[in-house]
Amino acid sequence: DGGRGVGEPLNETEYVTPYWGAGPQGQHQGRGLVIRGQHFLTFTPPATAASHWRPLMDRLYLPAMPFFQSESTSPGSSFSGIRHLPENLELLTLSRWDADTILLRIGHKYGINEDAKLSQPVDLDLSSVFAMKLVEVNERGLAGTISRKEVVMSRIDWKVQGEEEQVSQETSVPGQTVYTFGPLQIRTFLVKFEPRSGLVFI
Repeated sequence: DGGRGVGEPLNETEYVTPYWGAGPQGQHQGRGLVIRGQHFLTFTPPATAASHWRPLMDRLYLPAMPFFQSESTSPGSSFSGIRHLPENLELLTLSRWDADTILLRIGHKYGINEDAKLSQPVDLDLSSVFAMKLVEVNERGLAGTISRKEVVMSRIDWKVQGEEEQVSQETSVPGQTVYTFGPLQIRTFLVKFEPRSGLVFI
């Protein structure tokens, strides 16, 4: 590493002795680690290439996780709380925030001009996404810790020569469920549903 911080050669092996305690510390043993990558080629026209490699990228990065149960366990009933999303949106986060609130992140999958159709902004009505009845939606900052209003107020207004000055506006209103997602935009929400017997978020 050129002596710039790691303090040892980049010699990754199967085994390394502990870096503390008695005896030799940080000694590398065994075979060197081998990293093998995968390369995927798609042959599509540039105008529609993103509609192929974006979904492929998502499947490789977040593959489906199989779960199994023993034969002695009786299978429970099946339930899906999510309905179909538009083709250019994806569900990024759905997790418990507190006792009755769910953290929800939805993102636009395509960048500007990556695809003539799929890169366009898209409106989404959150009340139509879930099988459960939505009773409250609160848009937040990306991490979920501050409100959307706080995000807008803390923005730095960059003045670019030759461009008209744009005024940031808070568009969220109480009771709003329809939101617009621009290219590669991620929006974060805290949502509450009408209580449903037997439904548990983990």
